[in-house]
Amino acid sequence: AGGLPAVMAELIGAGKIHEDALTCTGTTVGENCRGKHTWDRDVIRSYDNPLKEKAGFLNLKGTLFDSAIMKTSVISPEFQERYLNNPEDPNAFEGKVVVFEGPEDYHHRIDDPSLGIDEHTILIIRGAGPIGYPGAAEVVNMQPPGSLIKRGVLSLPCIGDGRQSGTSGTPSILNASPEAAAGGGLALLQSGDRVRIDLNKRSADILLPPEELERRRADLEARGGFPYPASQTPWQEIQRSMVDQLSEGMTLKPAVKYQKVAQTFGVA
Repeated sequence: AGGLPAVMAELIGAGKIHEDALTCTGTTVGENCRGKHTWDRDVIRSYDNPLKEKAGFLNLKGTLFDSAIMKTSVISPEFQERYLNNPEDPNAFEGKVVVFEGPEDYHHRIDDPSLGIDEHTILIIRGAGPIGYPGAAEVVNMQPPGSLIKRGVLSLPCIGDGRQSGTSGTPSILNASPEAAAGGGLALLQSGDRVRIDLNKRSADILLPPEELERRRADLEARGGFPYPASQTPWQEIQRSMVDQLSEGMTLKPAVKYQKVAQTFGVA
């Protein structure tokens, strides 16, 4: 249907993108994509005819993390009705959490009935960020246990410090920064804790007294911090030693010195 240039053409036409930004082709975004509209409006709609209005991303923060992203375009009517339609507390929900130590643990245990996962549970994956995994792979893709899916509960609130495929239909809260491996709030969570998400206030908080959170953090630090697998290559060790969090772009911290190398330093 035209691919990314057709999407970019819609944004350029609506004045929603910096079309003078230089690209690796040596030409600008505008020069590359201006006017390259789609021929299939069923696949790539016009800017004025969106599949869903006022749908984008929310940036949340609180005691769970300093920054995380929620994709609101995939909030289904079922999810909206179950979690966000309380007239006394609109666009907010609370629930107990079940914590998984990475995607492998999730796949191994999600159907374990002893976890007590119900339609009000919030699923957590941690240890999946730039340091913890490492590299923050697209592994925070969670579905309810099969027993709930059979009852028509097709999605649960999900939170993670890794990434997720852009095609995922789960309304997850992702890219939590700092990640657990960097001492973020997810590292302090225990299964059974309660968490509150408020989309109106853009907040995500652990419902525990500050003293308990401080006690848990001191205990975590006394145990040497949040555990994660050892590096298996020198490149993993180098990357982990200098990588930014997802909220900062997951770049290597010193790398910004080497932007526009030829213009700045001349030919080597």
